[in-house]
Amino acid sequence: MSESSKPAFPSSLVLDPQLAADVAAVGRIGAVKTVLRLLLQATGLRLGVVTRVTAESWTCCAVLDEVNFGLHPGDTLEVATTY
Repeated sequence: MSESSKPAFPSSLVLDPQLAADVAAVGRIGAVKTVLRLLLQATGLRLGVVTRVTAESWTCCAVLDEVNFGLHPGDTLEVATTY
């Protein structure tokens, strides 16, 4: 992937308390990792993410990253960078 086609690097700023609570809640659900693993196996993809989406941003709640894309739970991407 060329530098110009990569999405903007996610923000690691301090999360809003409600967003942080949502990320933590998803992190406590043991089945999420299993579902992401099955998703990757079924689709051949190498990146699976559970996100909390608003009109302005996507916040990663759970990530299975086999391509070292660099996303982690709590990272936020502006919606405008995801097209």
